[in-house]
Amino acid sequence: MPMETALSFEKDEPGADEKTNPCVPVRARGGIPAVNPEPSPHIRLKDGTPALTRPIRPADGAALSRGLRRLSPKGHAYRFLHYRKRFTEAELHYLTHCDFIDHIALILAILDEAGNELDQVGVARCIRAKDDPQLAEVAIVLVDEWQRKGGGTALLMRLARLAWHAGIRQWKAHVLPENLAAPRVLTGIGDEMARTAPRAGLAEIVYRLRPPGAD
Repeated sequence: MPMETALSFEKDEPGADEKTNPCVPVRARGGIPAVNPEPSPHIRLKDGTPALTRPIRPADGAALSRGLRRLSPKGHAYRFLHYRKRFTEAELHYLTHCDFIDHIALILAILDEAGNELDQVGVARCIRAKDDPQLAEVAIVLVDEWQRKGGGTALLMRLARLAWHAGIRQWKAHVLPENLAAPRVLTGIGDEMARTAPRAGLAEIVYRLRPPGAD
């Protein structure tokens, strides 16, 4: 399994409507159901460490801030396209209050052998496009010491299943040219449909998600 690494959103700040009420789903009244945000069964990473993927919670703001400080300069570049010193309170609220309809986000949590949560080491999320209900922008980041252990792939696979059940059929990812690992991980989950360069030094790749259980 290829190395997990970061994918970037073009922005992590809420838009004008989301600043007003980030908990209200954009298309909740359009019949799109919320997906089941239950924690996954426990998994074992490649080194045998017990872990699970679970929905992000409002209380995870402190964990996101700690994770930001644990990223290497390369991790900052891959995930945010620039160095990010901290999140604002508005950004933390937006990133941790997800409706699981238009904004789905999962945490990779490390467990002890009794199943107690010890640490939060990765986040994956997708946000539905306002002009295309079947398209969502995807991003993932893991702290450096927990890369190459299979956790990022587990996060993206579960996120893809939840996205599919929410009616999302395509993911859009923004990737730096030197970030070769991220496209390899994503091609294990979906089929590349298009690749463009919205600006110099940045690739925008669209993937068609495969139905759950297709592989």
